[in-house]
Parts: sequence; structure tokens; C-alpha cells
Amino acid sequence: MVQYLVTYSVMTGREADHDSWIRNQGLPFFQKQPGFKSIRAYSTLVGSGPDWVMEIEFDTSDNLMRALDSDEAKRILEDFEHLVTNLSTKILTPTMQPVGV
Repeated sequence: MVQYLVTYSVMTGREADHDSWIRNQGLPFFQKQPGFKSIRAYSTLVGSGPDWVMEIEFDTSDNLMRALDSDEAKRILEDFEHLVTNLSTKILTPTMQPVGV
């Protein structure tokens, strides 16, 4: 399992465009990719830094990288970059088993 972690803030006045991108471009793209497991989005309740965190989970790093390297991903992620600021991405792998689950 690997996670593509995306942190960002939505540009002022682009909130509706951001919501539309999630529903109409981002989610449908990732859901149809081989190895896709889940996607979660969080908005900051308390704290500083980017306002949003998105976690996109895949079964393997190969499947994730294949999805991210596709021409379609490059196009839709470029659209996304026009809606956000403070964009940062990481690919994460688990280092321990869940605790308390």
C-alpha cells in the first residue's frame, strides 16, 4: 500500500471550481486506475499551513506512478494547479501497523 499525499489551499473565489474538479475530474480519474484503493479529503479544522489534505491510496507504488505519469493525469493535475496555492505532494509508504484499531 502507498499513499499519494497532497496538501494545498484553495485560491480565494475558486472554491466552487475546486469542488467541481474533485467531483468531475480528480475522483473519476483516480477511481478508474488499476490498483486504486481509496481517496479521502480533509479540510483544516484547527492549525496552520495548507487548508486541505488529500490522501489517495493505491495498492503498489508502480500502479500509482503509472497513473501519475499518464498524459491524462498531467492534464487534470495542471487544471488543479490553477485552483490552488501552497501545493505540496508526497508519496508515502507505511512504516508500522495501525495501533488501536
